[in-house]
Amino acid sequence: MKKILILLLLFPMCTFAQIEKSIKLKVAVMQNFVSKGEEGQTMFWQTKGKITYGFVNYSEVQNHQFKDLFIGQYKELLAIYNKMIVSEDEKDTALYIKILIRQEDDYRKLLTAQQLKNYSDQLDDFEKNNPQAHDSYSSLFFSDALLNEFKVKFEYK
Repeated sequence: MKKILILLLLFPMCTFAQIEKSIKLKVAVMQNFVSKGEEGQTMFWQTKGKITYGFVNYSEVQNHQFKDLFIGQYKELLAIYNKMIVSEDEKDTALYIKILIRQEDDYRKLLTAQQLKNYSDQLDDFEKNNPQAHDSYSSLFFSDALLNEFKVKFEYK
């Protein structure tokens, strides 16, 4: 019984540790793109597009939609990222994270049911079986489990 109680007490800390690690990865990858200046925007959308294309297989029409989506995401993130870095305010960080969550939802809404299944399955597989790949992908995307954890933690509706 004591072991179960200890595990239940540690679970929220593990979850928080995973969220904290993911936030650091998400901010670090953005920092990398920002450090590239104007080229950062192109690198951002190309990276997101190339990474997901391999297991989602976009149609030609979707390629244009996702390019526009990812460029818009970068511009939106850049504004709050720049403010967050200067202010170091928790509210700005929370806003940044909520934007990331909404952007993930926006991306998922553009996928077909099969594409969404492929996307979710691949990210879930990385999360369970390949921690290094999971870290890389979670710097730009969310597995279903991680997305749900973020939504709860940041009270995203």
